[in-house]
Amino acid sequence: METGLYKNIEKKFNNNVHYLIKKIPLFLKDNYLLLCIFCAFLWFFCAFYPGTVANDSFEMLKEAVHNNIGNWHSPLISRFFQLILSITSIKGIFVLVFMIPFFLGLYIIARNISKGIFTGLLCIIILFIPPVFVFVPVALKDTYIASFAFLISALMIDGAISDKKKTIFFYLFSLFLLVFCFYMRPNGCFIAAPLLVAIFMGWKTPIIYRYISCLVLVLCVIASTPLVNFKLLGARDDAPDFSLMIFDVAGTAKYSGVSTLPDIPSVPDQVNLFQKCYSPLQWDAVANWTGPDCNGVGYYFYHERDSGKERLMAARQELRKAWIAAITQHPVAYLKHRLAHFNRFIDYLGYEPVYRPIYITTVGFTVGYGDPDYSLFYLVKPPRLWNSVINMDLANQLWFHPYVYLLILLFFYLATLTTNDRFNRTLNVVAFSGLTYFLGFLFVGVSSDFRYCYPSLLLSILCILAALGYYSQKRQVFGNRTTRLIATAVTVPLLLIGIIF
Repeated sequence: METGLYKNIEKKFNNNVHYLIKKIPLFLKDNYLLLCIFCAFLWFFCAFYPGTVANDSFEMLKEAVHNNIGNWHSPLISRFFQLILSITSIKGIFVLVFMIPFFLGLYIIARNISKGIFTGLLCIIILFIPPVFVFVPVALKDTYIASFAFLISALMIDGAISDKKKTIFFYLFSLFLLVFCFYMRPNGCFIAAPLLVAIFMGWKTPIIYRYISCLVLVLCVIASTPLVNFKLLGARDDAPDFSLMIFDVAGTAKYSGVSTLPDIPSVPDQVNLFQKCYSPLQWDAVANWTGPDCNGVGYYFYHERDSGKERLMAARQELRKAWIAAITQHPVAYLKHRLAHFNRFIDYLGYEPVYRPIYITTVGFTVGYGDPDYSLFYLVKPPRLWNSVINMDLANQLWFHPYVYLLILLFFYLATLTTNDRFNRTLNVVAFSGLTYFLGFLFVGVSSDFRYCYPSLLLSILCILAALGYYSQKRQVFGNRTTRLIATAVTVPLLLIGIIF
């Protein structure tokens, strides 16, 4: 449909540009959007080459190089890094793996808005807003999940807008990327399960059946994760689950005044330790690597990793028993702890600067935690724009507070909840996918890094672009008037409360 103020302005603009550049091939004349996004992609790749592999991702690379793989981070990514290294030694390949799906997904969804220069500029603006910009060149579990989910969701929405039929390739490609998301990090199933259910089972069934299907799939993934990590990927057991259980036991003890842990000789007063050391910001305050005044409990359990499988299994059973007891015997204290942590993560009530709005201030392959491997070290000078952005007061900027993206996703979810056409169902599942990933941190979060919300951040942007694309192609607004009013009535006051308080 060629009506509308936006398209008329863009058509005149494009015609004038065509007149000025007659000698340029017709393909380029008619594909400004592709050209704009491709140029932006080239700039990011070349300016930040070879990308940033630091801290957690550097540890996974080090494990891959030395074939010493544990499950503290992601055995799947470490094995994937090994596969890459067996094929090529080009350092930039690690950042290309997630940059290509992200930029491709951006092109796929934006071309529904228009193929003109205005849409290209819109996409470039999105790439350079600080919350997106500071993570585009950084290889992380979070950016991998974000780019894969973004691409699959863009393909789903593109198909819904244009009424395309799903192909065998789309099914296989989606299955491959979403299964990769399942085992990339422990909570990856929260964002991938709804998308997979919608692709293979549809999103037409009553709401309860959709959610039950998602829950069953999530439980299956959680149950199969040890098998995948230990048997299939050959990883050692670094007991990453201890962090969640210790954090929850500590938080519950903080609010209840009772510790459900057994007696620990080196910690005669556990409650006093938790009262003094616990912080809802992250579990690190009571981790095994903190100072001697706070690491007694963490050291006691993590020390068993080096004492053989039987001792480690016994420690896990002991800690799990205490964890379950904390939840069942002190549910109010447990909920206070989890809500305090989640509130700190999304920076909603009790305004505080967001924790770690950027992942790292250097660019290149930089040493991780613990024993560094300087043979892999490769530091590069970032572009001037990077330094300008990261030196801004990012932590206090509104769009660096995760609750903003939580509310955007909630708005689109509520606005499309009762609609039945293909586009609105697809938009609903994308918003639901981002929401479940976000809300999953309410129960499994152990730290408040801003990077954890990055997948949901990209899906919230995708929802906005999808709404623009739908109106551009169909001249229709997502949802219906009633659901949009309900969504507005719920989310706008919540946004104002977050801003004020």
